[in-house]
Amino acid sequence: MCHPSACAFLRDWRRRVIASLSAALIVLASHATHAGGPPMPGMPRLSAVAATAQVTPSVAGEGAWAADSPADDAPTIARIRERGRILLGYRQAAIPFSYVDANDQPMGLSWALCQRIVPALQRAMAMPELRSTPVRVIEQMRGPLIKGDAIDIDCAPSTVTAERAQRVAFSLPYYAAHIRLMVRQGTGIESIGDMRGLRLVVVQGTTAERIVRAQHARTGFQLLMARDYDDAFRMLRERRAQALALDDVLLEGLRATSRAPNAYRIVGAPLSDQPEYYALVLPPDDPAFKAQVDAVLASMFRSGEMAQLQREWFQAALPPYGHRLALEPGAEVLTLWENGARELEAEGDGNAAAQDATASSPQPGS
Repeated sequence: MCHPSACAFLRDWRRRVIASLSAALIVLASHATHAGGPPMPGMPRLSAVAATAQVTPSVAGEGAWAADSPADDAPTIARIRERGRILLGYRQAAIPFSYVDANDQPMGLSWALCQRIVPALQRAMAMPELRSTPVRVIEQMRGPLIKGDAIDIDCAPSTVTAERAQRVAFSLPYYAAHIRLMVRQGTGIESIGDMRGLRLVVVQGTTAERIVRAQHARTGFQLLMARDYDDAFRMLRERRAQALALDDVLLEGLRATSRAPNAYRIVGAPLSDQPEYYALVLPPDDPAFKAQVDAVLASMFRSGEMAQLQREWFQAALPPYGHRLALEPGAEVLTLWENGARELEAEGDGNAAAQDATASSPQPGS
């Protein structure tokens, strides 16, 4: 018979050992099942989960923790527990999804989603004291930071693609957008076909870069690379570029919050037939952690909280600027929410984290 505090210490120690062994087994399994031999040094490994399950929305409860299963069976949860904090990525100027206020504090719709997920993790881990730490991320670094355990969730608008799904996992998608052009008033540019001999800027590492490159040779414009959204918009504002290619909702955020919104306009048809589906970026090879995140999102889709957040960030005055985007959710966005809600219904509402995912106030990052 041991002292209660000693017993508690031993129980916690056993949980940590089991979690570490589980994580090691998952890594070993990914080595064993990787098709095509060992990966090149420094390159991410392709797991069966990331390769097949992340390109399309998966069942919200798939791999979810049962009520009597320890949350720290998941390697990501084991890292969070050992660290004592959850690391959340954000962007500097991905308005209205992930950006900073006058005090350099992250905010936006994607950030708000993560603030709903943290309380669910607190309950699942029995760690009410768990807090979040914001980590600024640029587009080119989200994959390496996730792979390197520098962030646990990237709370920013990231497009789901098959290529990215080889390196990271994705949550259920929560928004849809289309890549278009923004130009200054009076330029006469109405579409990408008018860009011959002119300069077009894209943010390096975005899907807009890939789509624009595919039209580069045919159209004959000069392609400029920007580090982030702020950098790209600065190049347009300072006339170093005649057009900026980016997701339309992000373009609207940049335009509406600029000093002279009426000086810019979004023109032309979408540059791709396929919409950009946004999801939270998660660590690869951890279906249990993904299932926990998906359960929270699915609950928000079904309860209407996701629609309420959209109204707060897209239709009301946008803090701290006070500008109103006045963007209603389109048919593709509504379909995503409906499909996400059905993911939870398919589980029979059996996941306890999803049941009370929105019951308590979100915890602020610190």
